[in-house]
Amino acid sequence: MKTQPQIKISIANCSGRSNIGQMSAEIAKKLDKTLPYANINCLPAIFPGLKPAGKFKEADAIVVIDGCTESCVLETVKLGGFEPALRIAPDEDYGIEKIPGLDYDEETMNKIADDVIKKVKELYEQLLKEKEELDEIFE
Repeated sequence: MKTQPQIKISIANCSGRSNIGQMSAEIAKKLDKTLPYANINCLPAIFPGLKPAGKFKEADAIVVIDGCTESCVLETVKLGGFEPALRIAPDEDYGIEKIPGLDYDEETMNKIADDVIKKVKELYEQLLKEKEELDEIFE
């Protein structure tokens, strides 16, 4: 009986002090809770030499959820030597205006989260297909 390959997706997200920074953190939480193969990992731990960086190294893909056009999460992931498979930014991708503070529109966040979950599921399916094709080659 053939076992399904394990796919691991690491999530690196913003949690800055703006509406979209807070949305990004909530979207990441929803991904983590909804998709068993997608897990939030500690962003500062991405740097080489830190033991938790292994979670990013072990991942088949990294999903970045930036809080704005500053792209802090994306730049941190790249500085750590990784290239994300998917990057989401609520301002760029969904036209959300960045407003300082911790409040955000929950209905909007949930709509964005649903769309991001869909995109991560598609990424998972793509990775699974690629892994299965490799397994067939090496059988």
